[in-house]
Amino acid sequence: MIKKITLLGWFAIILSGCNGIEYSPNQKFDGNTPQNVNNAEILALPQKPAGSAIKIAVSGDTQRMYKESQLFVDHINARNDVDFVILNGDISDFGLLAEFEGIYKIYSGLKVPFISVIGNHDQVANGYDVYTRMFGATNYTFTYAGIKFICHDSNSREHNFDGTIPDMGWLKNNLAMEAGIDHIIAFSHVPPTDSDFDQKLRTDYEELFNSTPGMMASIHSHQHSPDVIYRREGTGIPFIITNAVVNRAYTLIDITNGELHAQAVNF
Repeated sequence: MIKKITLLGWFAIILSGCNGIEYSPNQKFDGNTPQNVNNAEILALPQKPAGSAIKIAVSGDTQRMYKESQLFVDHINARNDVDFVILNGDISDFGLLAEFEGIYKIYSGLKVPFISVIGNHDQVANGYDVYTRMFGATNYTFTYAGIKFICHDSNSREHNFDGTIPDMGWLKNNLAMEAGIDHIIAFSHVPPTDSDFDQKLRTDYEELFNSTPGMMASIHSHQHSPDVIYRREGTGIPFIITNAVVNRAYTLIDITNGELHAQAVNF
């Protein structure tokens, strides 16, 4: 016998599909997707006076490596000396909502806040829309212990090398000392030396950072290889390119007495 499905029944079926029983790779959010994660994590930062010693764990390129991401979280939780974590881009591999949500679920287990930067893989497919809804703006700043953090998009290839990324105007406006700020550190995913960075902007970018008072370092990820530190023409601030969670590695940034030290760590 064929059973009739009422209008209410059809409505229930449609709703069940929208709530995740059916999944589309084009999906940008569902009923459980968090929003404005970076703002919430920044608000969760403990208060420390300017000049305090701090440690930051820089973890880039999780890219579907859920086991390695969980091992990283367990490792950081066992340390008990890290102030916060920077998830420095390529949270996802294919820009899929499920990838972002999977990593978010794991990193939510951290005992300390984690703050995310957009990577080039996070901008493929609908990834840009997923990232901005879930984490927030791709260019933003926050302060901690008297240090201003400049987090920004340097994924030039995903913007067709059109001269807009990195956004030099935004950087010039935000690379400024303010009351209560002693130092500045920049974070972005693609380093200036990489072919995915707009080489027409490289010189201006590096020289801007080198000429900014209080600038301590520019920190990047993306290359999935052992840490590299270089200085433009051998002088100026360090540009630090960190290893990847996919390689079970991260970089510990230690800032003590106004000096920055980077240490590669395997887990």
